[in-house]
Amino acid sequence: MVKGKSPLRKVLFYIGIILIAFIILIPFYFMLIVSLHADYDPYKTSFKNLTLRNYAEIFGMVQSTEEVFFGDEITKRNIESISEKIKRLESISKSEETYKVYLEKKLLPEKKKELKNIIELIIDFSGIAPGNREIYVERAIKKGTREYREIMENAQTILSKEDLSLLIELTEFVNDYKDKDFIDSELTKIRVQIEELKKQREKIITEKATEFPFLRYIRNSLMFAGGAALMSLFFSLLGGYAISRLKFRGKGIIQRSVLVVYLFGGTVIMVPLYQIAVKLGFLSIPFGAGMYLIIVYVIQTLPVSLYMLGNYFRTISFSIEEAAIIDGCTRMQRIFKIIIPLSAPAIVTVYIYAFMIGWNEYLFASAFLGLKSYTDLFTLPIGLNAFSQSAHSVWGRLMAASLVSAVPVIIIFSLMEKYLTAGFTAGGVKE
Repeated sequence: MVKGKSPLRKVLFYIGIILIAFIILIPFYFMLIVSLHADYDPYKTSFKNLTLRNYAEIFGMVQSTEEVFFGDEITKRNIESISEKIKRLESISKSEETYKVYLEKKLLPEKKKELKNIIELIIDFSGIAPGNREIYVERAIKKGTREYREIMENAQTILSKEDLSLLIELTEFVNDYKDKDFIDSELTKIRVQIEELKKQREKIITEKATEFPFLRYIRNSLMFAGGAALMSLFFSLLGGYAISRLKFRGKGIIQRSVLVVYLFGGTVIMVPLYQIAVKLGFLSIPFGAGMYLIIVYVIQTLPVSLYMLGNYFRTISFSIEEAAIIDGCTRMQRIFKIIIPLSAPAIVTVYIYAFMIGWNEYLFASAFLGLKSYTDLFTLPIGLNAFSQSAHSVWGRLMAASLVSAVPVIIIFSLMEKYLTAGFTAGGVKE
């Protein structure tokens, strides 16, 4: 006689399930509450004055009321520091004489002190033993002296490439600061910097919160994640069939080593992949950067997709294919008319897996798109991060966008649930 569970054990079991669900969902609870408030304060978690305005704003259905939230604070906070910097640069670059005074009284002592510190460091690490250290350092600053040549020779082996460049730059500044060509060059740099700061200030003043292109980020994420998932699925279908059905030299090695790529994390392979993209010219134009990002997503997802589908195809009896061969079917006809229909659960599972990787990916997208400022191609993770750091970030709108970004994944899971149920264990056991 089998003894049933006691009521107490059942109660404890359900309480445990509820607690686990609550702990998992508590971040979403706070995100939802914040997104339903029409202000930017994330600490207001009451159920009063709830509104859907933030959701309407991210879809561009209504205009932002950011000025109401911040008043004059947003202008003061973002352009005051820039205006002060512009004023300071304009004051020191009024004329050549004004800049000379600034150089001699302010900049030269700072640069000279920094240069002396580097020379002192080189003396300590090179083993140079000057009779009078202070006089030696002063002479080492001047170009053409024996001490200068000695310091530069030792600097080649002691300093890094960046520190050596800094040493050369400081030496040229200290020696050439009175030269007219040098002063004209520095003044030109300052004027260019002033113009850039003015453009930055103008952008902050004219920028509107409704410029948060949420729908464009959604479209880009769907394009990159969906395109990469389809390519990964196509290649894994053909590759999985080849591994499970064909006989060729090296098949065992390929089959066993297909997952070796996952021994290397994304941060390890990101730098080599970026260097390859730069040398091949992919990142020189937005289209090339987007295509390269899709290729990287395929590289990330193809090994597991290949492994799962290859193992699943082995569970399909070869006698079905033999019957198709008798009926005159070619190999491609057998794949598309027999293997694919019978493998629908595994195919759906692999597609959703590949789509999720691309949908949530941030590291490679930020490197290939963010560093080049290809804003028109920003995906949701990069867009949300850029918005959270912008001058016009509003917490309610940010939380609303984050919650809406989960909707496509929820829809896909809901539509494909019956296939997923069968596909979760597809390819899990090697036959």
